Amino acid sequence: MSEYGSALPDYNNRKRQGKYHGSDFYGTVPSYGIKKWVVGVYIDVDYKPYLEECISEEDIVKRCIEFLNQPPPRRKYQKKKPQPLYGNIDDQPIRFNFKEDEDGTFIEALLITDQKKNKKFWGAGGIGAIKRKRGRPRKDEQ
Repeated sequence: MSEYGSALPDYNNRKRQGKYHGSDFYGTVPSYGIKKWVVGVYIDVDYKPYLEECISEEDIVKRCIEFLNQPPPRRKYQKKKPQPLYGNIDDQPIRFNFKEDEDGTFIEALLITDQKKNKKFWGAGGIGAIKRKRGRPRKDEQ
């Protein structure tokens, strides 16, 4: 995915795997903007053979998310445990559509991740509403 979509030309031909969504999902995603953020992605997968095997669309998307949540294999002599490349993605997407164009078939989805900033995605997650404590407590609150 280019930074500004397909409407504007991308002069540097830089591509990333997704883009942080700018809308507010406070009603649908608990702790949105504090611990979870929404990412728009295109999952490049040939889903037609799986639909012919009578596997539901939700199962196909869940299997794709399970694959994306797998950490890379551990390198030799590596001390640190490898983490998933895209953060921990929730197994229930907000929305998904099966699409087809001249390049092939893909799934367009809005996924929930726990990383506010990731080098694999364009942009960064927004800041949510956090209840702040102001000053010292009042006498009637003690």
